[in-house]
Amino acid sequence: MKVEKRLRALEARLLSDPVTLYLADGTMQILYGPKDFLLNLVADACRRTDFAPGQTAQLELIRRSVAAQEPGGARLVEVMRCLLDGPVEQCGYR
Repeated sequence: MKVEKRLRALEARLLSDPVTLYLADGTMQILYGPKDFLLNLVADACRRTDFAPGQTAQLELIRRSVAAQEPGGARLVEVMRCLLDGPVEQCGYR
């Protein structure tokens, strides 16, 4: 019984609810990752760091998505789409 309790505690720390991405062609893709994986992906995108192959694939799916369903009604996918598809040129604001 003690091992089972420890396993549940470990799973609760490592697993997060999936993020469902809806693509323009009508298909869905589901992203899984450890807890706060999407938040970490946003932080890495802001820093423009080198991405792991799995992160690159997740970013490409997010870039192609048109809508998303996130745990708790979060909107991180929308923020990421703004970062990924934002303006390339400076707008001239100072």
